[in-house]
Amino acid sequence: MAEDHLNITNIHSLNECLVFAKNQAFPIGLIVIGGVAMELYGLPRGTMDIDAEISCDSDFYEALVHHLKEKGIQFNIGDNIDHWGVVPLPSGYRERARRIFEDHGTEVKILDPLDFIFSKLRRGVAQDMEDALAVARHFALSSQDVSDHTNKVNFPLSDETFLFKKRLRQFLAILEKDSDQQGKNPV
Repeated sequence: MAEDHLNITNIHSLNECLVFAKNQAFPIGLIVIGGVAMELYGLPRGTMDIDAEISCDSDFYEALVHHLKEKGIQFNIGDNIDHWGVVPLPSGYRERARRIFEDHGTEVKILDPLDFIFSKLRRGVAQDMEDALAVARHFALSSQDVSDHTNKVNFPLSDETFLFKKRLRQFLAILEKDSDQQGKNPV
């Protein structure tokens, strides 16, 4: 990921949040996930909404939500993306998130690719599996890299954990197959 040449102003939904914060003179913190993260990784995105964790006070949050709705921008923004699913994100995801923008106290970060993969596998939608695979391939992450990252997840006793682990096994099998095929067809 080449942070030095990212142009986040081309991402309408993200730019709208940043311009609003600047106009309100209110610095915010964002950790972007979903389609915006895909675009920032240099990959095509399937949706035009913004999914992000935000650090701000409740008054600013309410004003931002109202503004985004007025602009017709679809969003899923909250103060803790870890609570968006039963299976938590890997511990320490905030610390691993990479800063891609900072201006007058406003900061935008992007999930580490391994944490992004786990965020996608939590939902179980086919497009999310494709997005997770695209990120793994883009960053040349191996099935071992992903497996090793599971020790950072504090799995709850839940049916969702069972379903997540099933999706994870399917994901790892696809990465293994990719790796085997690359070994047979060296570049």
